[in-house]
Amino acid sequence: MNNSTDVVSEKLAEILTEYLKTNWANSPSSNRTVTATTNMVTELQLDSFQVMEFMLEVEDHYDVAIDLDSLSNIQSITDLAGVVITAHQD
Repeated sequence: MNNSTDVVSEKLAEILTEYLKTNWANSPSSNRTVTATTNMVTELQLDSFQVMEFMLEVEDHYDVAIDLDSLSNIQSITDLAGVVITAHQD
């Protein structure tokens, strides 16, 4: 895995964009452009169920386990990238 935050953030943005289009097509968030700085809560207004589903996709993609305590500190895609990189190193 390339541990660059920028690379991981870009891939996470792609995963989230596809997740929203596939699973929440009727949601206003499904048409939003997701970038590394996108705030998943305030900009996309993801609810806890959507966040958990997305986290499962991230865990599957990167073959990592994300500690639930870490989720409370994640706001942006870049924040999540840092958690993924740390989880991958453990």
